[in-house]
Amino acid sequence: MATTKQLFLVLLLLLAGFFPGRSQAQCFDNSNGNSRFRVYDASTRLEVSTLCVGQTYRLKDASGRSLSPSVIYYVARPAITCSFAPTDTATFYTPTAAGSIVITQLTPNLVPAAPGFTYPRPFAVKALPRPAFTLTVCAPGFVQVTIDDRNYDQYFVQLGTGARQPAQATPYAVGSGVTTVTVIGKYTGGCEAASTRSFTPKPAAVRPLIRQLDAQDGRFVFQFGPLQADYQYQLQQADAATPGGFRTVAPITAGQTSYTLAPAPAAGCYRLLLTDACQPSISNLPSGELCSVQLTGTSNDGRNLLSWTPRAGYRYVLRREGIILPPGSSPYLDSVGITCGVSYRYRLEATTGTGATAAVSTSEVSVLTSALRTQPVPRLFATFTARNQVELTATVPGLPTGGQLLYRRDNTLTVATTPSRTVRDSTVTSLIEPVCYTVQFLDACGNSSAASAGFCPVVLRAAAADAEGTQAQLSWSALRSPAPASSVRYLVQVQQADNSWRDISGSLTAPEFLDLQPPTDRQVLRYRIAASGAGQPVSYSNIATVARQFRVFLPTAFSPNGDRLNDVLEVKGRFLTTFRFTVVDRNGQEVFRGTDRTQTWDGRISSAPPVPGPYVWRFEATDETGQRVVQHGTITIVR
Repeated sequence: MATTKQLFLVLLLLLAGFFPGRSQAQCFDNSNGNSRFRVYDASTRLEVSTLCVGQTYRLKDASGRSLSPSVIYYVARPAITCSFAPTDTATFYTPTAAGSIVITQLTPNLVPAAPGFTYPRPFAVKALPRPAFTLTVCAPGFVQVTIDDRNYDQYFVQLGTGARQPAQATPYAVGSGVTTVTVIGKYTGGCEAASTRSFTPKPAAVRPLIRQLDAQDGRFVFQFGPLQADYQYQLQQADAATPGGFRTVAPITAGQTSYTLAPAPAAGCYRLLLTDACQPSISNLPSGELCSVQLTGTSNDGRNLLSWTPRAGYRYVLRREGIILPPGSSPYLDSVGITCGVSYRYRLEATTGTGATAAVSTSEVSVLTSALRTQPVPRLFATFTARNQVELTATVPGLPTGGQLLYRRDNTLTVATTPSRTVRDSTVTSLIEPVCYTVQFLDACGNSSAASAGFCPVVLRAAAADAEGTQAQLSWSALRSPAPASSVRYLVQVQQADNSWRDISGSLTAPEFLDLQPPTDRQVLRYRIAASGAGQPVSYSNIATVARQFRVFLPTAFSPNGDRLNDVLEVKGRFLTTFRFTVVDRNGQEVFRGTDRTQTWDGRISSAPPVPGPYVWRFEATDETGQRVVQHGTITIVR
């Protein structure tokens, strides 16, 4: 039996005969299914039939002959080759470029001088790009993987560290804590590559809300509650002919707070549908339905009729010019506080739901109010103001505003034609005879009411009952008003120094009064009558005055000698308030000045003792009637 050394020598001789010069040999394709060499992935140790760039493969002889690796050569070229180098005995191969390659195995023939064996195998070398895919985060717990790659024969998806699974078009359910998705691309019988992406799970979906639907000039204007940026929205209208009962009107983005649908359909019910970005969508969360409302209005005989179609579950509020009208149902009759010829804007608010989920649908309509068949007769009230102007106040039943009012005095003189319910007559110049007023209501269509009942405020006359005005005599005209004459009572009032009024009589029925104790500190006495009648406010008369004579008294001499008799010079008189009193000596020098009755002169000049002799005084004042009073004279200081 030959030793190992003897066998090695025989092989060297054979090789010397088969591979002359160790670089050339006759090339014959001797490969078959059983004898060709095998190729294994160096990392997985699995046999492969397709090669990939950058992957390392192990080449292993499968001829069935006991050959030393040192006599087995592998050459990778684009075609079969018999050329080799001493280093081609390496059994590991790593492709560097994609394309086609032929790996040729060259082995010796154990028969001396016989040609060696050639085993060529063609391979496709594939590139290993990272698989391209789109990751869409759906609702919490779901993602969708869309593979955009076309390089590999098979694709798998791995969620987090879970097991890989064949790629699918529908969303994947991901467990809690999973934040990565890996896509694996695999060649049939070959290698694979992976691509991983991280994602942030979306927050839970919140049910959307249509807060308001306004019907405005042939348009529907929708107002939405806050929308989540992580989701998509569709404005949908109820439609029985559409599968699912709703059809999409428009897509709504998360940044929108409103949407205008123009032209608006006659009526409809709407909802806002939340969906996620996946197909089919995992989250389909609709808002509550909000239905449009249509308000119509007509007018007849000064009354406006508003109508709408009620819906179950809705609460209705009707406004006129922004003011809420009393509760009512359709059809609604509005007849209070409206004026013929005036156009009113009505707004109907239909509310469904409560609290944070409440939604409002609105509609508006303008109605031109028609004329009343019979105009309301106004009621008039009159009173004098502090400036002796007559203030007239008209009240039109059911019409606090609107229309025109024709105010007349003594049935002939037009005081004013105005929509104002209050006017003042500043043209009254004589307060001797009574003045009487009426008012008529004129609507915007030119219709006039009958004249109101007349109103004649009290006209007061006052005079001094004696020369000094120690008493005052008052008389007045009777109050004539809608109040029954038998209910009329009079109170006499006098104005005090602080301009307030004080009652000086009891309740009177006779139109006269004698004031026995007028105020002693007032030069001008001011009186008025407060007349009251059943069912109406107090009506005041004009203010009548009694002007009393202004008086000032000064002595001709005084004796400042300390005997407490005429020791000082003081100004005395009646109705003295503010004045200026000065004293000058024979040289024309002012030696004293006083401006009220508490200031007196003891004859001293500065601190010098009184100097007997004559002095000149001057008195200046303006009395309560506005008349200027100037008096002067002499005063003598005696011992």
